Amino acid sequence: MSKQFRIQRTISQAVVAAGGFITVDLPRGYDYETLYLRLTGSVQVTTAAASVRAEAPCQAIQRAEVIADGRNTIFSAPMWYATLGKYDRDLKQVQTSRAITPPTAAAIATYPIEALGVIDFFTPDGERPKDSNFRTDGLQLLQLRLTFGNAIDMFVAGAGVAAFVNCTVEISTSEIVELVDAATGQRTNPVLLKKVSFQELTVPSSNVNQEVRLPAGNMIKSVVVRTEGATTLGEPSTAMINNLIAASGVDVRVNMRGASLRGKNNDDFGYIQSGYYVADFTRNGGVQARLSELWDVTNQAEPKITMDINGGAGYKLQAVVTEYLATGG
Repeated sequence: MSKQFRIQRTISQAVVAAGGFITVDLPRGYDYETLYLRLTGSVQVTTAAASVRAEAPCQAIQRAEVIADGRNTIFSAPMWYATLGKYDRDLKQVQTSRAITPPTAAAIATYPIEALGVIDFFTPDGERPKDSNFRTDGLQLLQLRLTFGNAIDMFVAGAGVAAFVNCTVEISTSEIVELVDAATGQRTNPVLLKKVSFQELTVPSSNVNQEVRLPAGNMIKSVVVRTEGATTLGEPSTAMINNLIAASGVDVRVNMRGASLRGKNNDDFGYIQSGYYVADFTRNGGVQARLSELWDVTNQAEPKITMDINGGAGYKLQAVVTEYLATGG
């Protein structure tokens, strides 16, 4: 049997550039379990805003992407997902942890901020989490791209003005070194490739059949939907989704009222951020996902979620999809 050990290291520290982006080259050679993002620093409010947003300071990083060989995007999602939407980790602890440290007020002052995000390649709630570790020793290039927002995005702005002060993102890794077995000359191989993608739609009016097309051709684990705008524009809202269906033709996997789905999420995960809805096709309320129950859409042309949704000017929804590709191991 091959042997393994884990290495954990901080590989880079980048300055947050308001409205800009950075690309960081990641080391290759080992199997990636997780990338950790630690946003830290301060925000200076020079003209008072109306209030602090619920997910602050996640708005400082609008999107994180992991790209292999310059063309294959294996992770693309906003910071809210990496910080507050990681239901497959133990979200029961989020309320008492420092997953986010938002500004304490919107008045003129300087406030410390922090957000801790995770980009998982392994499957935290799987029976054998390492099955989807991301093997990098055959890659020519592996990069993390971060797209930044503006400091005022953390606030319901009004006439507010704000700026980042000494804000940085620390990038750390957890990697597995898989050793060749001395007797067989072989090592174990990941059997799945995990991909996370997201899309954003405007919802300008109410619609009983609002569709979001899901990626076809692989196996889907979950869809996490975030809605915003029903109460305060830009804020997550529980007042938009009346019903949600996940289906491909007559293959219906979820058909629940929005409030019932959120209630089930609370029962299953203990905590879920207001305005988030999780449809996981491999979880039954236990602590582990059964990847044998992935929604197989390899031969289906039109998987989608369909929502009865309340809309209006400035209303939006975002959907983050986690899917797996069988690699053969």
